[in-house]
Amino acid sequence: MEKLLRCRDFGVDCDFEACGETPEETFKTAVDHARAIHGLKDIPEGDLRRARARIQDAFCVPKGGYNPGGGAFY
Repeated sequence: MEKLLRCRDFGVDCDFEACGETPEETFKTAVDHARAIHGLKDIPEGDLRRARARIQDAFCVPKGGYNPGGGAFY
């Protein structure tokens, strides 16, 4: 089963969903998005731990980063 992490899981008004085959792949996609779109260059270690803990099982279509509301891929 694939893994999913959403920006909304952190109270951010953003429809981005990071999906991957593994928690590591999903985490990397989410961090890349947070840095590129939300300008989070230095993410505190506590936030990174919370992100890893919030990754959940899901069926993701399409793979990778996805913004269901449209707009930029990241």
